[in-house]
Amino acid sequence: MNPRFQISKLPVLLMMVAASVFAENYCGIIDLPTVWTKEHSPYRITGDIQIAPAARLTIEAGVEVLIVPGEACGETKQIDWSDSMYISIKALGPIVIKGTAEEPVRILPENHVPGKIQWDGIRLPLKDRAQVSIEYMHIMGANKAINTSFSRFNVGNSLFISNSTGIWLEDEADVAVYNCVFTENLSAGVFIQNSRPAIAANIFYKNSNFGIWSDSRPSIRIQNNLFFANADTDCRYCPAGVSSSKDKFGNIYSDPIFAGTEQEKNMAKSDLNIPTSSKNVKDPALQKIYQESQGDSAKGSNAKPLLPFSLSKYSPALNAAPKTDFFKDADGSQGDIGLYGGKPGRFNKSISL
Repeated sequence: MNPRFQISKLPVLLMMVAASVFAENYCGIIDLPTVWTKEHSPYRITGDIQIAPAARLTIEAGVEVLIVPGEACGETKQIDWSDSMYISIKALGPIVIKGTAEEPVRILPENHVPGKIQWDGIRLPLKDRAQVSIEYMHIMGANKAINTSFSRFNVGNSLFISNSTGIWLEDEADVAVYNCVFTENLSAGVFIQNSRPAIAANIFYKNSNFGIWSDSRPSIRIQNNLFFANADTDCRYCPAGVSSSKDKFGNIYSDPIFAGTEQEKNMAKSDLNIPTSSKNVKDPALQKIYQESQGDSAKGSNAKPLLPFSLSKYSPALNAAPKTDFFKDADGSQGDIGLYGGKPGRFNKSISL
């Protein structure tokens, strides 16, 4: 074990016993290639984590990373007020976060309180696609969940919920953000300053102020996203073309209609393709025949649990991603907007719009 990367301060014997029952505590500098696995999850972060330039941190599918303010390791340089006040993950070296749709990587405060900022976030300065892979990550409770500058990498299929800002881009952070959901963030889903990101196939839903805040640079590419119910403005200072219904860049301004919601139920009531439920057939003889023909009794018996923010079949976000190979689904069809659109493994490819 790397001596500079601390795993609690319990006596060795007690630590070995505790590790099999309780999560281990981590803080300090990672200066060797390190892998966090589902088998040893959760990982409790009690102080700043810094990934050294020559190291690499890989977080595998199904891992839960819990932020637990505790000891100060005293080894990592504090960059600003937010960094000094809160725990951060500083990726000076490569970081790989490789969740899946069914088993995302989850990073959140141990005692998460929606609407309360409890840690700083992940800092990613001076990064390119060879150094960063982020797919199927769910992250919450941070000041700036991802904070990056002078970088060019991809962030895909990830959920940013209940942070102050989901992704903070400044000083030539030309990052590609695709197939993510930004919801219930207090300031903005994405903040853009002096940067030229590509933002496509994302859902900006019920953020407390802005879906996107931009400094109005004309080179920003914001295409085929869905905006709905962001309290202040969907896309502040965005390039011309943003409107209240659907704009020339393919951005949609409508309820995303997630599966299992009241809106989906309301849509189903007027759907002529859905057969009448047998419970609404009053004649007992007809009811028996109807059950046998429609299979009501078996309906839903083998249904899989819904993944969070899955799209309803009525959603306008279906088949609404850009019509390029980058966004196509695994079966080759046009991709969907939102968390589950497109194919995994796009983190090292240039986004095409």
